[in-house]
Amino acid sequence: MQPASPLQEYWFIFQNDHLAFIKNDHDYALPTSHEAFSASSLLRKYALGLLNQATCYCAEIESAAPMPTAISFIPLRKAFELLGETRYSMAVKAYSIINWDKNHQYCGRCAHVTEHQAGRFERLCTACGLSLFPRISPSIIVLIKKADHLLMARSPHFPPGAYGLIAGFLEAGENIEEAIHREVLEEVGIRIKNLCYFGSQAWPFPDSLMIAFTADYAAGELMIDHQEIEMADWYRFDNLPGRPSSSVSIARKLIDHFIAEQQSLAGIHHGNL
Repeated sequence: MQPASPLQEYWFIFQNDHLAFIKNDHDYALPTSHEAFSASSLLRKYALGLLNQATCYCAEIESAAPMPTAISFIPLRKAFELLGETRYSMAVKAYSIINWDKNHQYCGRCAHVTEHQAGRFERLCTACGLSLFPRISPSIIVLIKKADHLLMARSPHFPPGAYGLIAGFLEAGENIEEAIHREVLEEVGIRIKNLCYFGSQAWPFPDSLMIAFTADYAAGELMIDHQEIEMADWYRFDNLPGRPSSSVSIARKLIDHFIAEQQSLAGIHHGNL
């Protein structure tokens, strides 16, 4: 996609969990206005902010609304590859805001209708005064190393052939380090050491903030919790069973970083022979 020009608009328009693109041959672009869509079918319209001098908006379109022939709706996970890094975060924000608005039309305390507060992402219950903001759920993901091998696991809900890393949500009262050690012990029965922060990423499935770490294997044999994990094992960096498909996901970035690190070490060792 080309850099935004001054005063340009981008519209992140969703139908369920699919994002709208204008398709031209093999090229996909975000809509730069909402005029291609029926105004009456657009719901939950919000201004998101600026991105490279372009004003960004989000909206949801009714499931049964007729679509212009030039519009293609692509599942959000696949759309990330088309958006690239610069528009990824705004797409996550758009999807999160739409789901927040959809899920908080009524107060969870007294069931009264809520009202959007102008100029901010807040819905207010005018009956009991409860404010409802977009939810962010902190979660952890960890790449566990054992020499030139890493632990990869497969969850039952993964696509065929896909493997990933150990991940899970923080529980009430936990800090991040406690959550990592608990998730690893619960899911695969081993202990780890040398936790090292890698990075973080907003991930809207459903509303996660993924906090990524690397760690070294410390002790124990793999004992899989089959309610969470279908299978797990140690794999050498150049013989992995299947990496996460999305190149923008932090799981993929962790794995790619480990592979590059091991390739570099292998090159150094080969050069010293």
